[in-house]
Amino acid sequence: MPVEIPHLRIKSFALRPRLFSGEQEGALGGPDLPIPRPGDRFAVDVVTTQFRNDAEGRMMTAALFQASNSSAIMRIVQPNRARRSAGFTAVVDGGDQGGMTLSLRGLQPGGALTRGNFFSIVHNGRRYVHMIACAGQMIVPADGRVALPIWPMLRFLTVDGEPVEFVAPMIEGKLLGFDKGASFVRAKTEPLSFSIQERA
Repeated sequence: MPVEIPHLRIKSFALRPRLFSGEQEGALGGPDLPIPRPGDRFAVDVVTTQFRNDAEGRMMTAALFQASNSSAIMRIVQPNRARRSAGFTAVVDGGDQGGMTLSLRGLQPGGALTRGNFFSIVHNGRRYVHMIACAGQMIVPADGRVALPIWPMLRFLTVDGEPVEFVAPMIEGKLLGFDKGASFVRAKTEPLSFSIQERA
């Protein structure tokens, strides 16, 4: 079971892609061809400010120590996301989906899905992060169903009814960069830095 890393004294939260796609160079000066692969995924790099030697600092370091030989999970911060979400009760609409379009149902009619916002799909108990890739905004129709362009492409075949988290998406994966642990100086915990990297 993944260990949730709390959002305490976060200085920076940088979501970045991990790309396994490639590009075929053109022979004899011909055009280069992109080769997308279903393995592209996300990682996040996190840096905190200094902690006092108090409950917050102990909570953060304890979570990081526990996640060191397990999995970490953390909420994705989206400060520019619209307050009203269309996806409070969204689920996958149909099994065996793949590719770069995801059919969903249970969305709020009239709600907007905005390009660049992130969401997570809970597949077999594990979260997978994706980004909305429509042009501008997509308004949810009256039946609450959409075929949503996404990035990157799905890394699994969907199961009908799986939850999709638009309101509080989470990134889940391997904890990296905390092998030096926490440094305590004069009753304070020095700033911490770590990464969470999605697994395949």
